[in-house]
Amino acid sequence: MMTTRNRDRHLDWLVAAVAAMPVIAVGCGDSTASSGSDTDTDTDGTGSESDTETLPTTTAGPPGPPGEPGEPGEPGEPGPEGPPGPPGDPGPGSDPSISSIVPGKVYLERTLDVAISGFGTQWTDAVAVDFGEGVTVNGLTVASPTGIQANITVDVGASIGARDVTISEGGTDLVYAGAFKIEAPLALGPIAGTLAQGSILVGDAKQLDVSTPFDTTQTGDGLFEPITYPNLLVGGSDPGLYGDINTANLYGLNYLMFVDVPVAAGTYDVSVLSGPQGSEISSTAPGSLEIAARDPIALVEGTEELGSIAEPLETKLYTFVPPPEPKKVTFTIASADAEANARAIALPASGSFADLIKFDSEISLYTSSEDPLYLVYWDNSGYVDYDYTINVTVADPPPPEIEPNNDCAQANDLTLPSATLASFPDQTDVDWFKFTAGDADIGKTIHVITAPGDDTTDTVVEVFEADCTTSLGGPSSDDDYHEDFISDAIPAAGEYFVKVSYSDFGYSTPNYELLVAIE
Repeated sequence: MMTTRNRDRHLDWLVAAVAAMPVIAVGCGDSTASSGSDTDTDTDGTGSESDTETLPTTTAGPPGPPGEPGEPGEPGEPGPEGPPGPPGDPGPGSDPSISSIVPGKVYLERTLDVAISGFGTQWTDAVAVDFGEGVTVNGLTVASPTGIQANITVDVGASIGARDVTISEGGTDLVYAGAFKIEAPLALGPIAGTLAQGSILVGDAKQLDVSTPFDTTQTGDGLFEPITYPNLLVGGSDPGLYGDINTANLYGLNYLMFVDVPVAAGTYDVSVLSGPQGSEISSTAPGSLEIAARDPIALVEGTEELGSIAEPLETKLYTFVPPPEPKKVTFTIASADAEANARAIALPASGSFADLIKFDSEISLYTSSEDPLYLVYWDNSGYVDYDYTINVTVADPPPPEIEPNNDCAQANDLTLPSATLASFPDQTDVDWFKFTAGDADIGKTIHVITAPGDDTTDTVVEVFEADCTTSLGGPSSDDDYHEDFISDAIPAAGEYFVKVSYSDFGYSTPNYELLVAIE
């Protein structure tokens, strides 16, 4: 079929061909016209008329360019089937297998769902899945012949690293080698302090499991009350390893850890419990703490013990065995270096920091047996490269109060300066004491101090004139557990009374020492 455009091109060629043809003239005789007359007949070369016409000769023009191809025709009928081709290469095997396990990494002490996919499997509800020792399969859901969802719990004692997963059914085991990895959710940074018995450690911990950030709930304002983290707790795999949180964010914290004296030398786990009580999530760093054994240095009454500090926050461990009879034992810790914070922690025979007696540069306590005392030297400022000394004195204890002395009329007599051991059986108890001031004491003040006893016996003191109601500038401020109160000036000679009561902040421990002097 030719298109209009093709036809037009052929017409162009035809017009060109016609234009190239010569003009043919028709005449007679010598091919010239007669000048005198017209005639209707032609003559031949002899002058006679001819009965035939002579046809003109024509010459063809050059060919035009080819036309555009025509539109394709209708498809023909299919041809006959050809011969078979050669066989192809062998395809992949069709044996069933485990194709994926998601997630492929889990953390210790976590319960979670794991999705398992198979190739060519026909799993049913009779299937069993084994993730290896330390991983409990709580339940299985066979979603399809090639899909299983397993709910698992990873034990804190499960081995760290890659492990095989085995799926069994109908006597056939499918094993995915090394497809499942267990990691510790907690990592410890460098630790400052002495890694030994009877010590205090400071370090950082990082939460690696981003799905379980630390609970950073806090109390206190950091000014009037210290900041605490009630929903975070750090400890070790021995009961004698425990501590407190200094600072915390969602994925990191700084901790202080106590190592009690009786903790055996060895390797221990460190764990952080995070969350409200009853909903805590444990994150553990297995085998992350190595504790060494050490023998405490024996302190002797009247012999000065010299020590030195070379590493930040290092500790030195001492022990003292008091006499069997009741005594007042005083430890005095000092350094000639003004930048040193020379102090020590006194512990009872338990060697436990949970039973801490006092942390100070001078520690007095009352003993009545040969149970050993422990002293842990610790400069919590981190200052280093200095020497310090420890001295021990032993003295008879002051006399005890005489009960009942719960009101002014029952007050115990004192001879000043005086020291008295006293006790509150409960928060409602009140102790009264009295003494006489002479004429030489007029204008002076009465200095009243309460001291341990127990470190957390919270006392309030007040001084009264002879009527037991007129106060000489009291009561004391109750700014601390123990009071250091100075009265107004003594107005006249006569009896004066000291009243000691328990603080309104609440009852904790009973024992205190009362010191009274006129100054």
